[in-house]
Amino acid sequence: MTTTSYAERNALTRERRRGALSHYHGTLASLIDDCAGDEIPQRVRTLTQATHDDILAALTVLRGLRDVAIVVHGASGCAAAAVTLAEEGRARWYSVNLSERDSILGSEEPLRETILRAVAEGAAAVFVVGTPVVAINNDDVNAVLRELSGETDVPLLYVNTDGFTSKTALTGFDIAFHALLRLVDAPRETTGAGGGFLNLLAVRQNARDLAAVTGALAALGIRWNLLPRHAPLENIRRAAGARATVSLNQDESDYFGLALEDRFGTPRLRLPAPIGLAGTRAFITGLGAAFSVDDKAGAYIEVREEALLDLLVTRPLSGKRVFLQTDLAQAVGLAGLVGDLGGELAGLALTAVDLDSRAQLARLDAADDVPVIVADGQPFEIANVLARTPVDYYIGAGQVAFAAHFGAMPISLHQGAFYAYEGIQALAAAVARPWPDIRERARHPYSKSWLRKTGSWHVKREVR
Repeated sequence: MTTTSYAERNALTRERRRGALSHYHGTLASLIDDCAGDEIPQRVRTLTQATHDDILAALTVLRGLRDVAIVVHGASGCAAAAVTLAEEGRARWYSVNLSERDSILGSEEPLRETILRAVAEGAAAVFVVGTPVVAINNDDVNAVLRELSGETDVPLLYVNTDGFTSKTALTGFDIAFHALLRLVDAPRETTGAGGGFLNLLAVRQNARDLAAVTGALAALGIRWNLLPRHAPLENIRRAAGARATVSLNQDESDYFGLALEDRFGTPRLRLPAPIGLAGTRAFITGLGAAFSVDDKAGAYIEVREEALLDLLVTRPLSGKRVFLQTDLAQAVGLAGLVGDLGGELAGLALTAVDLDSRAQLARLDAADDVPVIVADGQPFEIANVLARTPVDYYIGAGQVAFAAHFGAMPISLHQGAFYAYEGIQALAAAVARPWPDIRERARHPYSKSWLRKTGSWHVKREVR
């Protein structure tokens, strides 16, 4: 595992920085055992479906910024993510729209034209996002940005993704935050014992989840600086002056908190995602200690949890089995939330694990033999588990509708609300409402011979 220098031009991949594992199929006990040493044994997949890559992760970070331009340096198809990502974003999207000739002979001139157009149309900053085409034709993007920087005061930043370098899509979050670091100013605000603000790092949390968390901060009297979700560039620039930084999902945004701590000394709070009773309680208690409002935090927790007593007694998930598909940072809280409501964890699909995941894996509220898949996407592999394991609810961050083909009711993390105490109420209400009985009508496209294969037949230990 290599330590990152946050002043370098490019961010290291998750594999090099934290020994990330993105291919795995086994049990929770075997995964914990594999992560116990100084190095995680790597796996490869001999069969894989199209899935997310570092480019999509980087675009997900950047889309939340206000008044900036995202220039996707590739063919028009490379910018297709804008169709869905732009729905919740505040950025302007541009495609360099490279032709076959550009992809072979170079594309620096159309890149210049696109950047200048974005600047002329009022972008507060321009982020050029790399694609596989750039990795192949070897354009010198940084040279173009240096040249154009002499013609404009607008920050021009290269987000050096290519879809090839890392097998872990989460690397794209790091690469985008690495670019954002260039916008951070030296601290301007003192953070004395009675003041200061909190950097609240959020990437994919929806409006209801953000409202639940910021409502708790308001109750504690803590000012917050939200970024990059819905953030103007000023929120990035002032981040080093915060009294502390916390990530709502460490797998997505902890790179930025680490960098602020490393470069500016801004304290980073390693708090669990505020999901479920234990996660929410630990999150609020940690903030109370960091901002010297312990009494307020304790009183807030007492009032909110007392209001939930009647709901928790009903245990709306009693006797129900739940499959979770998300990253590990959220899975720990969600597994606890399922337990809070009386449910049992039937399986997990995680985007990646690494050497920093050991403490989180140990906190998972699950049996040792619960099936665990480490993969971003790969629904055919999840289907193998669903076909063998009775599941009542499937809670996921990706395409969840396919779970209904196996008789499980799908609940989307993107559409629902799961954070803080409001998240407990929201999930309880979701599972308590009448659901149609779909088990008898469930149909799926997989053959019996396919599903008879073991789920791990195509996941092989890497030979070095």
